Amino acid sequence: MTTLLALVIDTLLPGDADWPAAGSLDGLAGQVAADAAPDALLAALPADFTALDVAAREDALRALEAAGPVAFERLVTACYLAYYTHDRVRAALERLTGYEARPPQPLGYELPPFDERLLETQRQRPPFWRDA
Repeated sequence: MTTLLALVIDTLLPGDADWPAAGSLDGLAGQVAADAAPDALLAALPADFTALDVAAREDALRALEAAGPVAFERLVTACYLAYYTHDRVRAALERLTGYEARPPQPLGYELPPFDERLLETQRQRPPFWRDA
């Protein structure tokens, strides 16, 4: 099923000269499988899906989406999340946009010092919990 899922992912996110094809990214199909549990969707694909050309694969995925839009949306969302957090895609983003491929903190946005006065109202309230 992983090969089939990789081909589905490649059809959804085929890549080009600047972007890697999603199905070729290490670990991406496994992450999508864990997040979206697509076995029922994959089973509903035509038996010859892997032999189809790109246009026919796209048509098959459109039919799959029409038959099960909620499950298909879950699959697409899992694909996007896995794709855009993958190291190779983040490197492409950095190369193409100049935006650093790293989390925004701790090197990111400078935060103002915390103002302890913001807690005064809460500190004056009696406890609303009980000791356990």
